[in-house]
This record gives sequence, structure tokens and C-alpha cells, in this order.
Amino acid sequence: MRAALAHRSPRRWRSRPTPPRAGVWRCQYRRSADRLGVARPLRRGRARVPVAARAGRVCRCGRVVAPLATGVISAATLALYQGANPWAVWMSWGIGHGLGALIATPIALLALAGNTYREQAASRATVTRFVVIATLMVGVTTLCFAQTRLPLLFVPILPLIAATMAFRVAGATLGVFLIAVIGAGFTVAGMGPIELIDGSHAFKLLFFQFYLAVLFLIAVPFATMIAQNQRLAVAVAASEARYRLISDHVSDVVMTLDPYGVVQFASPSMRDVTGHPPDSIIGKSPVELVHEVDRARVRDAYRRVIAEPDRVHRFEFRGQIATGGVRWFETTARAVRNQQDAVLSVVTVIREVSQRKAREADLVRQANTDPMTGVLNRRAFQDRIDQYRMDTPDRPGTLALFDLDHFKQVNDGHGHDAGDAALLHFADVLRANLRVEDVIGRLGGEEFAVLFPGLSTAAALAACERVRNSLQDARIHAGGATFTITVSVGIAPIGPDLSSDEVFRIADVALYRAKSRGRNRSELAAA
Repeated sequence: MRAALAHRSPRRWRSRPTPPRAGVWRCQYRRSADRLGVARPLRRGRARVPVAARAGRVCRCGRVVAPLATGVISAATLALYQGANPWAVWMSWGIGHGLGALIATPIALLALAGNTYREQAASRATVTRFVVIATLMVGVTTLCFAQTRLPLLFVPILPLIAATMAFRVAGATLGVFLIAVIGAGFTVAGMGPIELIDGSHAFKLLFFQFYLAVLFLIAVPFATMIAQNQRLAVAVAASEARYRLISDHVSDVVMTLDPYGVVQFASPSMRDVTGHPPDSIIGKSPVELVHEVDRARVRDAYRRVIAEPDRVHRFEFRGQIATGGVRWFETTARAVRNQQDAVLSVVTVIREVSQRKAREADLVRQANTDPMTGVLNRRAFQDRIDQYRMDTPDRPGTLALFDLDHFKQVNDGHGHDAGDAALLHFADVLRANLRVEDVIGRLGGEEFAVLFPGLSTAAALAACERVRNSLQDARIHAGGATFTITVSVGIAPIGPDLSSDEVFRIADVALYRAKSRGRNRSELAAA
């Protein structure tokens, strides 16, 4: 038939395709599932939750709307034929049936979800626990309602709480149901603590419904809270298991500290990284393993982690390993807060960065060092002068400029190898005749500079003369040649009112004067 329709109106058939309805898709899906033999489990899995959800929505609506709506008809009928107060009839009807619906609704929901609870109660231990608690519930409730002397309505709450703790919502619902069945039987028979109330029989039954509603409102929220706590405990256990798995197999050290800085957990990798067993640091402060030079800085960094819990903090420090050596470590830390934004703990990840720090130091050294002589280059020496003036503006200091005499003649007469040998020899003479804290730099070519921290110009002049005399008495060997060389020196004080460029200019003027007066001499800058 489709071929005939296509023959009669091909354009219309192709231009207006009709999409299959949702019901058609479901029928095709079910037929396909039936052929595969999986239709029944799939239908059961899909139908279980939606039916319960729809029943829950209908029951929530019915608990309020249905009693009030039907109460209007009852109140009007009794008022018309018996002259009763319609408002009192409507209120009694609504309250009674509403409380009844409140109690009966969970029973209906349990019946809809019966498969789920049957699967959970498959173990013998669960069945035994259920029988014991149900027997206790029946016995206590029977003893409570079988007597009329004492107001023991609170006594059934105890087994109800036990049932709620054991089976959560199902236990709360079934417990209230058992109390309702047993208590209703005794109350209708004129027995039980309800009979101690002064009122009509209808009022007593209404109060009994109110009593059941109170039990329900006590047990069900408590059961919901227990279920939520159990789900939270499962989630926390899963998270803890993942955390343990990661920390046990990661190469970095993972530590958890309390807000006071005491170690609560240390991963096994701590033994491989630092040599210290993880148990040896539990309950102690990790600052004990930090080098004393960096301890104050690490404490300040930890305070920042606590004060700024939303940020990830990184800092480096030197730590002592088990063999007594010192290595560089990098820490990444972040605080963990609770719902009240209070810091509960601090999680830190520590890795060794000694090789990286060594490479960084080597790069810095290469950037700041003259490749031939090993002293500071011009830029690094200038930075050292500026830093000295900034850190100690009132401390005296002296700058000396050295220039090798007739260095061009050494290169021209003996070759560049001899010139290089002269530069290396002069750098060794400087190191041998100056203090450890004196800063040596090569400004370029045959020109050197020395910073004398804390020395006056007179003391610096004496040190420069010692260098000059050592150099002029030395014999320099380069290849087959042997020669001597001298140096001229210009000395200038480093004053707080002078910039670095001005100090260099003044020292250079003194150096030019030493050369003009015959070389191989030291000259102080003019006052």
C-alpha cells in the first residue's frame, strides 16, 4: 500500500514525513526487548520508582485536600438533617480523616516498594532482628494499652525508636502501624490510657489519632535523619578509601594537620622521600623537621593557610632528612572547612625539589658570574652595590676599581692565552688577599671592581695595596712565556647621599689619576 501511495503522490509522501509518536516508540522498544528476553526486568526497574513517586504525590495531596473536601459534604448533611454544628463537624471530619491518611500513607508507600524491602531483608540476621523488635513492640504496646490506671502513652516510644534505628523509615512506619492496630483495639473496647481522658468516646478516638500522628511525626523525621547520616557515612568512607588509595601510592608526601599544626596522618611515601617513618611524625609538629633557618617562615606560611582557607598556598623550605642532610622541599597546602566555615584540618602535599633548586642556583650563578674568572659580572656587581646601599644606608663602605696596566701589550706580545692567564691570576690574587665578605666583580676587559662592606677608605686602601704588591711580585707563566703585570687602583667611599653611578664615576676619576701618575699605584678619591 505504501508503494501505491508513493506512486500516486510521490512528492507529498517524501516532503511530509510523519515522525512516530512516543507511544509507537515505546511499543517498538518493548517488542525489541521481548525478542531479546529483557523486557520484564527493564519494565520492573522502570516502573518501581515512578509508581512510588506518583503515589507519594497523590497521597500528599490527598492527605490535605480529600478530608477537607469530603468534610464539607458531611458537615452539610448532618447540619441539614440533625441540626449539628457544621463547623465542628467539618473540623472533626477533617482532623480525623487527615490524621488517618497521615498514618496510612507510609503503609501504602511501603506496599508499593515492597520488592526493595524484600531484597534488603533477605539475610537471616535481618529477619531475626525484625522478629525480635516486632515482638518487643507488640509486647510493650499491649502492656501499655491493656491497663487503664497509669498514663503510659510514652512507653511505646522506646521500642518505636529501636525499630526506627534498625529499619529507618520502614521500621518507623510499621511501628506506628502496630501501635495503631493494638491501641485502637483496646481503645474501642474501653481500655488503655486513653480512657483516663475526660470526654466523649468520639473525642477519645480523635485524641488517639492525634497521639498516633505525634508518634509518626517523631519517628519518620528521625528515620530520615538516620538514613541521611548513613548515606553520608558511606560517601565519607568511599572518599576516605579513595584518599588512602591515592596517598598510599603517590610518590609525594601527603600529610593532614589539625588547625594547631599537629600531624594527624602521613602517607607511606614519607619514608622514601625523607627517610623518616610516617608513624614517627604522627602527633608532632612537622616544623621539627624544618631547617632552623626556615622555621619562622614556615610558621608564617601555615598561619596564612588557616587565615585564607579558600586559596591554595605554595612555599618552599629546607628540611632535615633522616641521615642528617638538608634538602629542599615544596609544599602545596589548603585548609578543609566544615559547614560553619571553621577550619577542620589542612591537607599538604610535599615533594622534594633539591635537584630543581640546584639547577636554579646554577642558572643564577651562570647569569651572574663572569665565565672566565668566576667572579661576578658587571650587571650582578651593580645589583650587589644597589642592594648594599638599600639594606645598610648608614653603614660605611668603599668601592675600588682595578685596571691592569698595559694589558694590550701582554696580548700583543705574548698572545691572547697569556692575556687570559693574566686575568685568571689577578682574580686569584684578589681572592687570596681580600676578606670573605668582600665582593669581587669583573666590569669588562681588564677592569675589575671590589666592594668593601663596612670598611673605610683608609682600610680599603691598605687592602688594595696588599693586592697590588702581591701582583707586581708574581711571575705569570703562559705557554713558553713568563711575564709580570701591575695594576692601578681608584678608591671612592660609598656615601648615603651618592647614587651608585656617582660612586662609580668618582672611583673612575681616582683610577684615571693613578694611571696618569705613572700606574702601579692606588689613589683615593678627592674629598
